[in-house]
Amino acid sequence: MNQDEDTVIPDHEPPSPGSDASTVSDPDSPPHGSERSELDEQRAAEELATIQEELQSVLEYVDQGMVLKSFDTLCRLTDIAVTNCDRLGLTSDSGAMDQKAGFWTGLNNCWLFAFSHYGNARSEEQQLKEPHLHHLYNNVKAWADTLEKYGLVNYELGFWEQDILEAIEVCLTNPSLFIPSSKAMRLDESQDEDEDEEEDEEEGGEDEDEDETGDEAEDEGQEEGSKRKRRKIEKEENASKG
Repeated sequence: MNQDEDTVIPDHEPPSPGSDASTVSDPDSPPHGSERSELDEQRAAEELATIQEELQSVLEYVDQGMVLKSFDTLCRLTDIAVTNCDRLGLTSDSGAMDQKAGFWTGLNNCWLFAFSHYGNARSEEQQLKEPHLHHLYNNVKAWADTLEKYGLVNYELGFWEQDILEAIEVCLTNPSLFIPSSKAMRLDESQDEDEDEEEDEEEGGEDEDEDETGDEAEDEGQEEGSKRKRRKIEKEENASKG
């Protein structure tokens, strides 16, 4: 008997109207409809969570004096968010409002926090120089241009271009407020030395006052002793006369 003739193909019920037959014959085929939407939202949420975790590392870099590294990381994360803002659900027409607002607020505050600690670099290699600031300025302008079509510039929900540019301008126009020059450092050292000398003089003056007080007390004691001696002699003389 032919083996092929004995092969029985089982009967299958016809697929229901809502089923996706393509996933049966091709398990690797992409999902459709609501499944794809849910998957995209899940991936976007995971990517946003990753970005927010890295934003926390930016704050840690700033606290550790790794200023240049903090701005490098901040630029990379901002570029990812701006370039993929629609897909990540960060525009006004997509995603949960609380999630969007929280993300943009966190990102903007990271920028402002980093600039507020601009002069805390632990080494010269970690300092932001003028070319870095100009580069950041151009990046911020470019990101704002990209987000303009979504209405995400200078609003609570969006990128705070104006505030960040103002922070950069402060750093450019008042570098001495953030990076002390060698002259300023020498001036600070000189002021510290003057303060130390003043303290030494004050302490020395106190010691002199104490010495003078002691000398006066000693003189008074000697004078009192002389008076007593004279009175004793006078008494003896009077007694002998009597």
